[in-house]
Amino acid sequence: MSNLAVAVIGVLYAALLVYYILLEKQEKFLNATIAKVILSAFASGVCVYAAVLLGNYVFYIFALGMVFAVPADFFLQYIKTDLMKYRAGIFFFGLMHICLLTSFYISSIYRITFLEFILFAVLIGILLAFMLIGKWKIGPEKLQLNIYTVLVVFMASKAISLSFTIPNPMIYVLMLSLGGLFFFISDLFLGIWAYSKSSGKFIYLALNRIIYFIGQLCLAFYLVFLVIAAN
Repeated sequence: MSNLAVAVIGVLYAALLVYYILLEKQEKFLNATIAKVILSAFASGVCVYAAVLLGNYVFYIFALGMVFAVPADFFLQYIKTDLMKYRAGIFFFGLMHICLLTSFYISSIYRITFLEFILFAVLIGILLAFMLIGKWKIGPEKLQLNIYTVLVVFMASKAISLSFTIPNPMIYVLMLSLGGLFFFISDLFLGIWAYSKSSGKFIYLALNRIIYFIGQLCLAFYLVFLVIAAN
């Protein structure tokens, strides 16, 4: 892979993301769902390809996590209309973060540090503040969401911490940190859109989707830039 390939991927992905957001704005559910799944598959496909080029089982596990995001994105599209499908989406996103965390902790590069636990406490505090201020009302999926929240916040905390604990972090580390950060921020906007007193406002859905998919591409670019660094 080359920097030109990265630029082409970024432009195509951005164009599809804009198209997808327009479909959501127009409330074209089926077309928006298809575009959303294509976006997710695009990012995961780039990640899988990079993992194959790297040829290391640690990165295969990471890429598998990205693959789990594809069915998760499909099922999460039914967040307002079908509880069972929504639960399936949460489940697959949980598997995603388990895979990402596993890839971090079995890697010989990323050691456990105190900072990731501090960041975990900070991010949980931010999330709780949003929930209290916005008076979030979560339904019967609350227990499953709580488990998922621990996983996503811990993944984000670990990813963000790497930019501070690795001396002279390369761009692939920065991509990983941004991916984790964007994933957390996107979930905040999803919570506001789905559960707060501002529930249903399109601006929060749009922010969730835009930040989330940028985060997805950053996670994929983590492996892409590792490939470039290896060459």
